[in-house]
Amino acid sequence: MNRLLAIDSATDALSLALADERGCESLHRVMPRQHQQLLFSLLDELLHGRKLSELNLQAIVYGRGPGSFTGLRIAVSAAQGLAFSLKIPVIGVSSLETQVRTLLRTEPGVGPSRILSCIDARIGQVYGQWFDWDGSVLISRGEAFVAVPEAIEQPNGADTQHSSLLGVGSGLRFLEAMPETIRGQATCWPEVLPEARDMFLTAAQALEAGEVQDPMFAAPDYVQTRIGWKTLAEQGRVA
Repeated sequence: MNRLLAIDSATDALSLALADERGCESLHRVMPRQHQQLLFSLLDELLHGRKLSELNLQAIVYGRGPGSFTGLRIAVSAAQGLAFSLKIPVIGVSSLETQVRTLLRTEPGVGPSRILSCIDARIGQVYGQWFDWDGSVLISRGEAFVAVPEAIEQPNGADTQHSSLLGVGSGLRFLEAMPETIRGQATCWPEVLPEARDMFLTAAQALEAGEVQDPMFAAPDYVQTRIGWKTLAEQGRVA
């Protein structure tokens, strides 16, 4: 059993999860603009009096986004601080992928589908990414993007003629502005937000492949542009 702590704060939800030999425990709270104030109190609640230093964690997993700029910084900074203190690596996981995995866990009857995962970008745009689900394997179809709703198009790729079209995430508040090929065909779950417990499958695959990061190189995926944020390595040493 992998021993991992996961944090996602890319959306209005603050989500934490712990995986160890006792299984998986998680806390998921929809608490807009309160992530920074409540993250560590929620972590204490998750630990039930245990100390992180005693859990022999292998990595800290963080939701790298895209999503709220402030929320992404909070998750990255928390992951860096915890990983540095424990002298362990970090693993960044797409919040859009996690959102799809949350849907697939909570709606286990979902059959082969093409899925649009989208998060409200708060500026009349959405962050989005397309995935194909064949009933057992989730495959990304292209990179994460930011777009106005009417410009979203399905990617070329696998034949989905006999598959369902699904939508998940807060970006679906703009569904009526999306093209008819999406608006008129998709079954949607706009209330689903990424839950940290659904980061563990992707994180375990990264851990097995050795695809971990030194905490110094943890960074959010803003998608829109390279604004402001620099990894600790890029910032250099402070005199």
